Amino acid sequence: MIKKFSVYGLCFLIAVITCSCMVKSFNPDSENALAPTKGYGALSNFPFKEAWYGIYFQEDKIGYSHFKIQPAGKNFVIDCDSTMRLTAMKKTNEINMNEKITVAPDLSLLSFDSDVKMNQKSLKIEGKLESTKLLLKMNVDSEKVEREFPVNGKIFHTSAISLMPALRGLKEGSKNSFNVFNVERQSIESIEQEIAAVKGSPGPSDAVWRVTNNYGLSTVNSWLNRKGMVVLEKALDGSLITILEDEAAARQFLEKRAKQKDLILDFSLVKSPRRIINPHKTQFLKIRLQGTRSNLIARDHRQNVNDSKSGGLQEGFDVEVQVEDIQRFKDGRDLTGAHITSKDSAGNLSNYLVSTPAIQSGHKEIRDQAQEIVSKDLTDLDKVVKLVNWTADNIKGSMKDSFSALEVLRSKEGECQSHTQLYTALARSIGIPTRIVTGLVYSDNLGFLYHSWAESYVRGWLSVDPTLRQVPSDATHIKLASANEDDASPVLKMMGKVLIQSVEYR
Repeated sequence: MIKKFSVYGLCFLIAVITCSCMVKSFNPDSENALAPTKGYGALSNFPFKEAWYGIYFQEDKIGYSHFKIQPAGKNFVIDCDSTMRLTAMKKTNEINMNEKITVAPDLSLLSFDSDVKMNQKSLKIEGKLESTKLLLKMNVDSEKVEREFPVNGKIFHTSAISLMPALRGLKEGSKNSFNVFNVERQSIESIEQEIAAVKGSPGPSDAVWRVTNNYGLSTVNSWLNRKGMVVLEKALDGSLITILEDEAAARQFLEKRAKQKDLILDFSLVKSPRRIINPHKTQFLKIRLQGTRSNLIARDHRQNVNDSKSGGLQEGFDVEVQVEDIQRFKDGRDLTGAHITSKDSAGNLSNYLVSTPAIQSGHKEIRDQAQEIVSKDLTDLDKVVKLVNWTADNIKGSMKDSFSALEVLRSKEGECQSHTQLYTALARSIGIPTRIVTGLVYSDNLGFLYHSWAESYVRGWLSVDPTLRQVPSDATHIKLASANEDDASPVLKMMGKVLIQSVEYR
């Protein structure tokens, strides 16, 4: 069973990393220049134009990134390239990202070209701002997709995040608010920055400023030197670190393939103090978690979190999971009270029917496949069961990565995220609201591993696992908290830190 699991979030790591744009001065005479309190005002006034830096996850070097800012007429082009290697289940995944971002002197976005390659698979995205719309052209699985986003006022690329403090000014207590387009998540998100002086002696690499960046559900802390140049960044509670390096040190990563720690076997596995026999049959689970925050664990109709009195990481807290009674989904009783939160009113279910570049529920191949699996006279619950069983039976479990549900349908193989993407697309294509969730699940003879499954709305939210062929999902499925189905930050914040102290089940 273990071969079906994979760490969810390789592309999320790219999203976090590309928030930064650490740049190094071309002019050694300006090394001790002090950034003006009111900011440089325009990119043309910046004393730094280029950078190389290393990327570290859990103290293991996983990649490097390079940025260069060049004039393009009255505007500027920011060229970004990065390479990461992440090992999971003894397989090394290589991710290469190249972006060319055209911006105005005030960093506002004009256009971008993005090319992400993961193990030789490519995802290309072009974006261009036209009046009050951001127009996107994507090439996914040889399918061309066009989308547009309404834009109210100026919008920025994520590469502007670390440059904005120097542009607008550095002084104690100053704040910046602006909107960026997140290429990886295909969404416009708000950034809130707060600037504070480093107290006492200068910080790392002579940093004198610290910037707290609140970015969606993530917080990234940056340290800047006197010129306003970022020299260090920490994300995911310090698990992901980027450090300014010289070109030789950064390029060494390309040539030297040092043995990496395994994201699953070394970081992701959470050992259980008690073996769970027949985990797929568990109806109730109670565990005590230690080393993480309780707000990273979801609270919903099947899962309860009992916070510790002190709130300390060492004391821990209890999580209880109760499997849904499938009979309640069959007998016609109203499940609304037990299964819908205030955020999941009937009016918002349409959010879980949309077709996206990764979940192409509107694609003809997806629709045709779903209609072959189910018939119109079936109940929604029966349709869910058939789709879960078909996905589990027809998609071979492997560590093969994929960008989308359509790719999984065509290749007929993939890990848990691939199974879940395809199931979600199939369910949405026949009108069943479905969302992807991420969390921990018990694996025989190993312990708990990070995993992805789904929830479908059948007069109430029902947890299902299209990888393990379960309707409903067993009680060892512990859901992590996330407002976005493509947000892996809770996983990455917990990875390598969480411990399970006790286990009760039945």
